[in-house]
Amino acid sequence: MYTVRFEKAVYVLHVFKKKSKKGVATPKQDIELIKTRLKAAEVHYKEHFRDKKKNEK
Repeated sequence: MYTVRFEKAVYVLHVFKKKSKKGVATPKQDIELIKTRLKAAEVHYKEHFRDKKKNEK
């Protein structure tokens, strides 16, 4: 499971069951998907959590 934690939210970026019995590395395709979802989570967090904090002051 890959997650990212921000001050006010936790996002689950990817969950999968490893099928290969060889090697410990996460497949490149999964890493690319995680990177894409991390960028989306950052944008979502900024839009829904950080901006509210600025507007409240």
